[in-house]
Amino acid sequence: MRYAKIFSLAVVAMIGSISLQAQSLTEILDKYTAALGGTDKLKSIKTQYTEGEMTLDAQQGLKVPIRKWVKQDEAMRMEFDIQNTKNIQVVRKDVAWQFMPVTTNMNVEEIDPVVRKLMQPQLDVTGELFDIAGKGKQVELAGKDTLNGGPVYKLKVTTAEGISGFAYLDANTFYLVKATNEININGRKAQLVTRLSDYRKTVDGYAYPAQVEQSTADNNIKIRVSRVEMNQPMADSLFEKPATK
Repeated sequence: MRYAKIFSLAVVAMIGSISLQAQSLTEILDKYTAALGGTDKLKSIKTQYTEGEMTLDAQQGLKVPIRKWVKQDEAMRMEFDIQNTKNIQVVRKDVAWQFMPVTTNMNVEEIDPVVRKLMQPQLDVTGELFDIAGKGKQVELAGKDTLNGGPVYKLKVTTAEGISGFAYLDANTFYLVKATNEININGRKAQLVTRLSDYRKTVDGYAYPAQVEQSTADNNIKIRVSRVEMNQPMADSLFEKPATK
């Protein structure tokens, strides 16, 4: 009886493995899109507004309220309040600027072009793996892996600019649960690991991760999302650089 039970478990495991392998890349990406809300819904996104709280481990767990406005594929504005100061970062395709009084610098400054390039993906709220052809990305199925005790699909993603990284999709929900990228800032190379969890849906049916954690070897940031609104009116003035005096 003991061996029969072991054999039965082995058969179940093998069936699960065969099922996992049988998924083609196209099927995986289609299920990923469906999990986020579907093609038509994702294509209809014009704007996204988000509120939440950011925890900075490097600052003894300092909690920072954040707000973010995104015009799909056009511009992003993020505000965060620290030590009674309102700090702003704006990224567009052509320019990026910031106002960071928390650093005692009261000037509006342009963000380094290298950093601006790294922030460009934040202009896209339709999903890392949605419409990859339209975004000029190449995706390869790199096999299977295990994350937090569960099976995941490992995908190699190469952007139109030739930057490569890996995306991990939960094999049951098809949500993106982890991404790894090599970044280079001021000549320093580092691996950026992003973990996404606690997926929820808006009243319109868009799925989003309510918990996001990004870490490098010497830094760790957690973001807890408390509010998401889609396709609300958004003024262009939010993304305009203030005139310097």
